[in-house]
Amino acid sequence: MNNRDAVHQYLSKLGTYLARLNEAEVNEVLREIESHIYDSIELAEHNSDPINITDILAGFGSPRELAQQYVEHILEGTPPPKGFSAIQKVKQTATVGLYWTTAIFGYFFGSLIIVSSAFKLAVPDLFGVWSAAGGNSIVVGLVEENQQVGEEIVGFWFIPIALILGALLIKLTHSILRVLKRSEEMSRPSI
Repeated sequence: MNNRDAVHQYLSKLGTYLARLNEAEVNEVLREIESHIYDSIELAEHNSDPINITDILAGFGSPRELAQQYVEHILEGTPPPKGFSAIQKVKQTATVGLYWTTAIFGYFFGSLIIVSSAFKLAVPDLFGVWSAAGGNSIVVGLVEENQQVGEEIVGFWFIPIALILGALLIKLTHSILRVLKRSEEMSRPSI
């Protein structure tokens, strides 16, 4: 039996023992395990180690035991199967990176939009939104006094629009961060 057949047989048995889960959950578990099996094979190839598919599959445990651990994890909320803490660490790291990227982007640009309304108050003739190049483009920002940019589009309406958009972006960012924080806490393995 070649490696691919052995993996297929293992996954078929695993799928049989996952019958208590719905089809989508079964498919997700099978894809995850298959990915880890092939990652283990690639790691052995990369390290120039001999590939013994029987040993690799044995490292995952019997299909029945692995399925039981996944069923308990999904249906009862028990910790994920042993040996899969690295998966949780990767998910947690990805969530943390997404969390901070969202925070920096959302709060920075929300604040920047709000601050732009102060510029409009301070220098109303030099800061705003203009139609330029015969109406083919829009210029937003601070311009020099002698620069001809075109007709101003929103005028002093820029101030409430900027305040509302900036506040909405900050509120949206805060809501997304709460969801990401909850997701990160849920993905943290129990100790």
